[in-house]
Amino acid sequence: MAERDGLAMLTRFAGMLSVLALVGCASVGDRDAADTADEPRPEILEPESVPTPDEDLLYQVMVAHLSGAAGDLEQSLVAWHQAMQLTDDPRVAEQATQLAMYADDEARALAAAERWAELVDEPTPQLHQILGFLYLREGEAELARQHLRSLLDADDHSPADVFERMEAVLGGVQDRRAALTVVQGLVGDHPDEVAGYRLLAGLALEAGEPAVALDAANEALALEPDDRDLRIIKAEALLGMGETDQALVVLDETLAAYPDDWQLRLDFARTLLDAGHDERALSEFERLHEERPHNGDALYATALLTLEAGYPDEARRYFQALLDLGERVGAAHYFLGRIAEDAGDRSEAAHRYTRVDGEYEAQAALRHAVILGEQQRYSRAAEAFDDYRSQFPEHAVRAYLLQGDMLRRAERFDDARDLYREALEDHPDRAELLYGRALVHATDGDVDAAETDLLEVLERNPSHAHALNALGYTLVDRTDRIQEGFEYIRQAHELEPDDPAILDSMGWAHYRLGNDAEALDYLERAYAKQPDGEIGAHLGEVLWERGERERARDVWREALEREPEHPVLLETLERLAPDMKE
Repeated sequence: MAERDGLAMLTRFAGMLSVLALVGCASVGDRDAADTADEPRPEILEPESVPTPDEDLLYQVMVAHLSGAAGDLEQSLVAWHQAMQLTDDPRVAEQATQLAMYADDEARALAAAERWAELVDEPTPQLHQILGFLYLREGEAELARQHLRSLLDADDHSPADVFERMEAVLGGVQDRRAALTVVQGLVGDHPDEVAGYRLLAGLALEAGEPAVALDAANEALALEPDDRDLRIIKAEALLGMGETDQALVVLDETLAAYPDDWQLRLDFARTLLDAGHDERALSEFERLHEERPHNGDALYATALLTLEAGYPDEARRYFQALLDLGERVGAAHYFLGRIAEDAGDRSEAAHRYTRVDGEYEAQAALRHAVILGEQQRYSRAAEAFDDYRSQFPEHAVRAYLLQGDMLRRAERFDDARDLYREALEDHPDRAELLYGRALVHATDGDVDAAETDLLEVLERNPSHAHALNALGYTLVDRTDRIQEGFEYIRQAHELEPDDPAILDSMGWAHYRLGNDAEALDYLERAYAKQPDGEIGAHLGEVLWERGERERARDVWREALEREPEHPVLLETLERLAPDMKE
């Protein structure tokens, strides 16, 4: 990035005076100051007079400076760019470039820098840097290479410094492979620069070229064998190539060289988890905890990774240690609540959620409201949802949807309708609320009301796959308009071919149409993806009607173990196998 110190003049009136003096003697007319020294002061122009180029330039520079001083960067940029077209003085184009760089307006910066380059015999290292970086971000590989090579060869810039600056600029480059080609050429010109290899290795990893990254890391390590970061890059490259065991060896050796680097040990444990070495990873986590029992950052990261890896008991111990330290208290209570909730201990989870503050406060408050509903404490849950919407209005719609779904599942249909009426009064443009109310109508058997809401959702968004599926399934399951419903489901399937709910609907529609073989195919695929009670009920019924009674019972038995109170499953058993309900 170009240096910005010169831009301080934009907020100083003295700077304006200096440039006014500059353009007075170096404007498009390029008049000799000696020829005008004795001229009388110019008369004030009448409104209908046309400004001369000099006067227009003077005006644009004044606007540029005054706008900049007032904080109006956009107006200042426009004025500078107009001014640079009115003079051959490169300093005006330089000012336009600097301001555009400061404003992160790369298109204007490039135009100004190109104008600046037109007006000088030889670009300065600073201009080579600006053009090189901007061309690189624009994907102009050859132009970028020319300017960056000149910059690297300049006496007043060390190659290492240039490579380090390039690393920051490459973050915004869209064409990573073009940038990789440029950097490879530059590194080839400077084979003794560790910074160049470091840059090349990192860029190669981002571009999906781990083999190139490995070669660059090895070249750099040959120059600086003890560099920690280069060793880590080498390990990442090996992981990218699928050489996990070699990567672990590199990380293990690096950890031996830097035994007090807790972040490195954490990265090593994470890699062990990714590689399936869970026991060793847990051992590294425990060692990290033992060596850094009072390091809150290390403990928090360890707790999160352990939980993510599927070890809630170990994670619980680490989160409790955080509470004992008084570190990340809100986050620790939140995750302890999630662990308790996953284990089915709703009371403990609710207790934890009420003690959360900070970044997880909103999530905890919402989970607490949901748990109250699951405990059938509906009045208290309603109060909790109301409090949540008052405290976090930006998440109100999500709260309405969760509360509405809770009431629907509890078959409190009138309460659910009242809730959605309130929600739609506050948020009339949110189609997901109409969709939620439609599900309430459908579950309660009010097909006409469900169809009305779903058709309105589809009028707003014809590609709403779940609305198409819900409408189709409702018609297939609750009416004799089976073919019409099938067409809606088919459209949904085209949009979301792997969605288990839509696969279930496709299977059920085929069954209702008498296509048992097709029905079985879709339902088996749906159940494999999401073995819930409703899909299990449908799959079992198709198997039952095909004469595969024992297999049907196996599916129903498995579904009952997961969801013993599922209404669709229980209704199916009541019709076909009432003995299984006993």
